[in-house]
Formats: sequence, C-alpha cells, structure tokens
Amino acid sequence: MEENQDIDIDEFSFKELFIILNRYKWSIFLITIISMTLGLIYIYFNPTVYSSYAIIKVKPYIKTKPEDLINNTIATKSKDVTEEITLLKTFNINQHVLKEVDFSVQYFIEKQYKKTEIYNNIPIKIKNIKILNNEIIGKKLILIPQKEGFILKYVNSYKKQIENKFFQTKLFSLEHNRTFKYGEKIINKYFTLTIDKKSDINTPIYFVLNGEAREIFEKIIKPNLNINQLEKDTSLIKISYIDNISTRAQLYVNALSKKFIELSISNKNKHNTKTLKFIVHELNKIGKELKESEKKLERYQVSKSIVKPSIQGSILIKKLSNIEIEISENNLKKRLIRNLINFVENNYNLDAIAPSLSKLKDQNTLQLITKLQEHQLEEEELTLEYTDKHPKLKSLRKQILNIRNKIKFNLKNLKTNISYQNSNLIKRKKSYEDKLKKLPSQERHLINIKRSYEVKSKMYEYLLKKEAENKIIQFATLSDYQIIDSAYNFNKPTKNKNSLILLMSIFVGFIFSLILALLRNSLNNGIQNQEDIKKLTTLPIHGTIPFYKQKKYQLKVATDPKSPFTEGFRTLRTNLQFIKKSDSATTILITSTIANEGKTTICANLAKILEMAQYKTLLINLDIRKP
Repeated sequence: MEENQDIDIDEFSFKELFIILNRYKWSIFLITIISMTLGLIYIYFNPTVYSSYAIIKVKPYIKTKPEDLINNTIATKSKDVTEEITLLKTFNINQHVLKEVDFSVQYFIEKQYKKTEIYNNIPIKIKNIKILNNEIIGKKLILIPQKEGFILKYVNSYKKQIENKFFQTKLFSLEHNRTFKYGEKIINKYFTLTIDKKSDINTPIYFVLNGEAREIFEKIIKPNLNINQLEKDTSLIKISYIDNISTRAQLYVNALSKKFIELSISNKNKHNTKTLKFIVHELNKIGKELKESEKKLERYQVSKSIVKPSIQGSILIKKLSNIEIEISENNLKKRLIRNLINFVENNYNLDAIAPSLSKLKDQNTLQLITKLQEHQLEEEELTLEYTDKHPKLKSLRKQILNIRNKIKFNLKNLKTNISYQNSNLIKRKKSYEDKLKKLPSQERHLINIKRSYEVKSKMYEYLLKKEAENKIIQFATLSDYQIIDSAYNFNKPTKNKNSLILLMSIFVGFIFSLILALLRNSLNNGIQNQEDIKKLTTLPIHGTIPFYKQKKYQLKVATDPKSPFTEGFRTLRTNLQFIKKSDSATTILITSTIANEGKTTICANLAKILEMAQYKTLLINLDIRKP
C-alpha cells in the first residue's frame, strides 16, 4: 500500500512540474535565449585555439642472454618515460626553444569588434626591449599611426574604471602623449624599446610585452604545453602545444623536439667534449713549441755547421725521445683518469666513460660497467613494482654501490700504475742523460735540441690522432630519442569547444529559469488549481471552467456549443443534478472577494446552460455596491 502511495506522489510531482513549466513557459524561454546569446557572444570574442603535436620514441633497453649458446636471445623492454616527460616540462629545456620561437611580443589588430592576434606580415617590429617595471607585462598597449610617427596609449578596461570610481583603485597610465618617430628609442618608467616600421600602417596596432623568458614560460608556455606517454607500456612520448596561432604551435613543438634530442647528445658527449678541449689546448701549446724547437734546431745546425749527430748520439736521441713520449702519453692518461674518477663520483649513469676506458685498454672496468648497466636496468624494473624498503631492491642497490666503488678503485689503481711506470721511465731517462753528458759539448747540445724537436713532433702527431678519434666518437654519438612524427600545421581549430560552450549556456539558462519558475511558484500564495482547494479545504468540487477572456459579456454556451468552455458548464450542470436531493428548488450562490473574477460570466452562462436543459431558472443580481 505504501509503495502505491509513493508512486502517486511521484506522478503528482512530475505532473505539477509540467504545470509550472507551462505556466512560466515564456519567462523560461526568454531566460534560456538570453543565456544562449551570452554564450554565443563569449564564443565570438574567445580566441580560436589550435593544437599541434609531435611523437618522440625513447630508445628501449636491450638485454642479451649469452648463457644460451644455441639461441643467443635479445630481450627488449620499454623504458619508463617519466623522467623524459618531466625534463621536457622544465624551464631548463624550454628556455633554449624560446630563443628560436619568439614570444616576447604579441601583436593584435581590431577586426569586427574583436582583437585578433597576428603572427605573419606584422607591419611593425619591436626590438631592444628592456622591462623596468613588471607592471607593464601583459598590458595591451595601442600604437596609433600618425602622419609623422605614432602615439602610444593604454586604455583601462571598463571593470578597472568602475573599480576606480567606486573603490578609488589606481588606474594604469603610460604618462606620455607625445608623437614618437619610428626607430626612436622610447624610454619611460616601465620599459625601454625601439619600434621599427616594416610596411604601411592604416589602423591601430595592439601589442603585449610578455617579459623575460622565465615569465613567458610560467605564464604562456607551461599552461599550454602538454606532454604525456602516448600509450601505457610504450616508449612513445606525445608533445602537444595549443596556441592562438597554428604556425607558432607547430614551430614550438618541432623546436622543442629537436632541442631535446640535441641536448641529450650534448650530455652524452659532455665527458668526451672535456677530453677534446684538453687535447686541442695541448695541441695549440705543443704546436707553438714545435715551431720554436724547429727554428732553434735549424739555427744551431747552420751556426755550428753540424748536419747530424754521431751514431751513438742518434741512438741516445731515439731512446730519450721514446721515453719522453711515453711519459707525456702517461701524463695525458693520468689527466683522463682524474676526469673519469670525477665523472663516476658525480653521475649515476656511466655509459659515457666507456669510449675513454677503451682507450686506456682497461677491460676489467669495462666489464664492471656492463654489469652495472644490467643491475641498473633490473633496479628500474623493480621500482615499478616495489617500494624502496623491499629486500630485493635494497640488496640490488647495495650491489650497484659496490660495483661503482670497484670501478672507482680500478681507476685509482690504474692511475697508481701509470705513476709507477713514469717513475721507472724517469730513472731510465736519467741514465741515458748521464751517457749523453760524456759526448762532446756541441754534439750534446745538438742532441738535446733534436731530441726536444722529435718529442714535440711525435707528441703533436699523437694528439692529432687522439683529436680525430674523439671527433669521430662525438659525431658517431646517437641520441636515445628519435622523432617518429614531426608536428605539422592543421590550419583548423583542433581543440574547439564552441559546441560544448553553446550547449552548456543553453543548459545553464534553462536550469536557472526552471529554478526561478519553481521559486516564483513557491512564493505564490494564490489558488492555482483545484488541487490547492483539495489541500486547503474539505469542500467538494463539482466542476472546473476553462479560462475565457472576453471584451464584452456574451453567452458563450449559446453561441459556441462545442467549445471546451461550454463543455465545462455541461459537466458542472450534470454534477449539480446529482447533488439535488428533492424536487424542490435548488439555490446556488456565486460570489468572490474582489471584482473582475468572473462572477457575472459564470452566473449568466450557468443560468443559460440550465435553461437549455429545460430547468426553470431565476437569476438574481445581489451586488450590494451596484444595486
């Protein structure tokens, strides 16, 4: 029984809602139309947004299984790209891109009552910008062309003007109204800049100064740059950027992709670059010494008329030269090892030192680096599934630390061995120099000059060879990233939410008008329908008469017998017949509280409908105010 009552209540509420909607239909319609109009205005003045994207592939890890002698399998695993995504979002990467894609100034023109940004064919060029007060950043300044130059202005928005009027807030002003010439340096308390004219200007040009690279990144780039993993368990990164200018969005995405790859190669070559710089420095130094040594040898041979030393002298020259070359090479290796030790102490990934170790012919350390890479790969796999406190992960990290310490220990041992070799070489060199002292003074002097020349010559050749090797390594370095799909220009809005905005404005307008209609209905204390009478009284209802508006009194039941109005009176007549208890006369009183509620119309038409059914009817007017 209770369930049926609930259903009746729901049906009643739903029906009542439709009655309210019908009663206030015009106000609901008008409010919805106003809301839709406001939505269309917003869509019109809101700038069109374009999107451009590129896809980068991250090099996967490759792990071989040499223990399988028959089938040497290779397992590849997608790399976790979280680190790359984070790096691409940083200012450190994006500041290099902002040097190629200029966001320092944005230009606008007024067209069809709205300001539209222009990127190509801009009639002016603003340069040499220096921001003196950050209050100017983001303000839309106006350049108004004149016969002999231009005027710079700033117009405060209506909102700012209202705030100034009622709350005495400060209005922004450029504080100068003079005419400037193109190419002239403009100086005020907010900025210094120069405006050059590129083509004829017929209409005002609006422009916005966006400040330094950091402000541009935080306010413009960061909110519009979106970088994410294309699909789960893949090594593909999607770089997308949204902008009002489709060309600029494309340029920015392509520039960011290329710069990221260039910087990754640069980081991989960082150690090799340091070695190369050292080699070039030594080459320049030894090159100068070689020229001086060559001239000195030539002058001595001419002045003393000595063309070449004796056989014994030549042997000593050769042996001393070889020793000094070996000592110089060892000194270079010691410098290289110092750099390697520093690199191991300050870097997690040691891939970059492998080429240098191959030059030192240290196979043990190379094997340790290979083992370290395998452990690091395993560590990365475990971190995806377990926390830092997991026993296996803790054990693996301890092994990684031990391997790093072994690599560092091996490098230090290598350095010690080279130092020991040098000390032995220096002793051998001293013994040969003692033998050299026994030769005649002129020949001894010639041998020293010639030895110095040959050592520097061979060292120069050795450094040239090492320079070439390092350059080849540098050019052969490949990035861990590859552009799979470059950004391109769509030339149509790809993130257009106009349809959604329009639907939302219609929906919001309808809901607001509906709430307003329900509120108005709840505040209305008048009787709206027969249900209100049933709720408030126990009086029986014998009939309802449709609303009928007339300019003059007329008997509608007689003139229009098929109308709903006449049918209502027929129903009322029938119901009144059922309440008649005897053949005596029935008296019906019709009254209301105020004038113009329809007493006369009801009385006349009810009397006529009764008369039409052959009832003897007497109609008496008892209007006290109008007797």
